[in-house]
Amino acid sequence: MKNFKIMAMLIVLVMGVILVVACNGETAELPATTTTDTPAVTDSAPPAPPDTQELMPEGGIEFEDAIFGEIGMFDPYRDYFAEPRFRFEYVVMATSTIAESYAVAYAEWALVANMEFNGLTEFANDADAFMMSLPAIAARNDGLIIDAGEQYNRAAEILDAIGIPWVIGMGVPLDMETEGFPLLHFYFGNDQLFVGEQLAMRAIADTRAMWPNIPINEFGFIIVDYSTSFALHQRTQGATEYITTNHPEFINENRFFIADTSISFWDVDTSRDVVSTVLAQNPQLENWIIFGIVESMAQGAALAVDAFGFEDTTYIIAMGAAAAMNMWDAGDSSAWRVAGSNAFPIVAEPAVFSLRALLMGETTPDTIWPEWVNCARGEVYASRLIPIFYLTQENYRQILAWTDVFAGTNIFPEHAHLRADLERDSFSARVRVPNWYRCWVAGCQFCYAFLEMYPDANWGD
Repeated sequence: MKNFKIMAMLIVLVMGVILVVACNGETAELPATTTTDTPAVTDSAPPAPPDTQELMPEGGIEFEDAIFGEIGMFDPYRDYFAEPRFRFEYVVMATSTIAESYAVAYAEWALVANMEFNGLTEFANDADAFMMSLPAIAARNDGLIIDAGEQYNRAAEILDAIGIPWVIGMGVPLDMETEGFPLLHFYFGNDQLFVGEQLAMRAIADTRAMWPNIPINEFGFIIVDYSTSFALHQRTQGATEYITTNHPEFINENRFFIADTSISFWDVDTSRDVVSTVLAQNPQLENWIIFGIVESMAQGAALAVDAFGFEDTTYIIAMGAAAAMNMWDAGDSSAWRVAGSNAFPIVAEPAVFSLRALLMGETTPDTIWPEWVNCARGEVYASRLIPIFYLTQENYRQILAWTDVFAGTNIFPEHAHLRADLERDSFSARVRVPNWYRCWVAGCQFCYAFLEMYPDANWGD
């Protein structure tokens, strides 16, 4: 069981497709309640740029800014046991280590939320069996968490006809029958461009801190890519855009490289080979920053730099943590220094509590979290970001233990001895809504919802 949990924990959420669609804003002015300290949105206001200069803090926003009592999220001060009890089930096209990890988290959160979890049901990628079974599964539950792959249109039609509330588990509920593939339901997870930006920014900040006596212009920067995967490649695009905008010296001085594993696969061996090629072709550089868009790429890159003797002057970061934690558990170290990841108990939180909110009649799929609607991309359903945790050999056990402290669960009993030194505010399970979600069109209801939540927000110049 311990090995299962270590392999399962904190694996990155399934990648979502990012949509770029024009926002259909109204022309009316925002209500008069707009304060004088925060300018009203006007038709002439230009789009706000991405928050490229602000590194997401450890976990998410600072804890004191977190909003408790928020509909659809865990409220530690709410007595759920004074409310109705609901039954739910997790239904997936096919099981996986990640799905089983989420099932563990759902079961633990259910104990906190006064809900009965009926377990994980999977269909070995048989979409027809999945759809035909939904009515029977719905009959034994009050609500469902589903992962329907690219079949959300079919699943939504069936479940909406039955009248049972549902939320996603770790997928992205895209409307595959409408041009642009917009969302047909709210979701929570990662924006892949943002992931790339944040990890590139973190890599440069950490490199400067670790080697203050080595000028940044003596480092080369490698992104280990898989260009044929749209979602994964978006992480490369986000990192590249950040470097281009904020550190163009890497590109201007020919110290920026893309090592593309699409010649084969994103496995460890291919990643080692493509990184080794870059190192061999640039013998003038001995200091490196490497971003692996998935963790196997970091493993391969670490093997490559070690073979070249650059381990002590290389910083590697990747999205994904299971392999890194296995390495650290064994007492090993390498140039792979930081693993960015989503803590699956934290990802499971909005799934369980948004489902409960739907069942309680507190919200609907098209009204939950209006400040999280990315109206700049033309969406009308919320896409809530989940915090990225930066795990190191020094802090990963504490972060795992903290998730149980935050939730009042026992998902990681092997780290229970660390809980006494942790508080609910040791890390944060929340992320602030980024400015670049806003369409900045006067009268936009989603911009106004953002204003209500952040009255001191910077609305752009």
